[in-house]
Amino acid sequence: MSWSDRAEHVHVTALAAAAELCVRLLPVARSAQLFGVRLVAGESPTMMAELPPWAVGRLRVVRRVMRHWPVDGTCLRESLVAGRRLRSLRPVLKVGVDKGPSGVTAHAWIEIANRSLDPSSSQYAELTLAAS
Repeated sequence: MSWSDRAEHVHVTALAAAAELCVRLLPVARSAQLFGVRLVAGESPTMMAELPPWAVGRLRVVRRVMRHWPVDGTCLRESLVAGRRLRSLRPVLKVGVDKGPSGVTAHAWIEIANRSLDPSSSQYAELTLAAS
């Protein structure tokens, strides 16, 4: 692993730790604000966003770090961290719910240019959250 890859892993791990604190202590709108990710309700996207190569690399590191995160339900944390690492693309944080046979589940994802970075986002009904 190159030094720049190692630095990116350290950076993402530090952001993930900060996201963990935010998710546990602050409202979603405030957490999004601190991570520089807009929290906006709107129409659901229909296709995956095309990302520049540098963004794909950053997103890959975020997913790798969060895959090993020691708590369940990391989608909000991962979305905050990914949004921070891709903030120059003006990401938007979305939160939705789905009522399945096992009950209601919530999910968070990032959209760029009204296109989701998460293929599973289409199964969730988007919540309207007040961004403060």
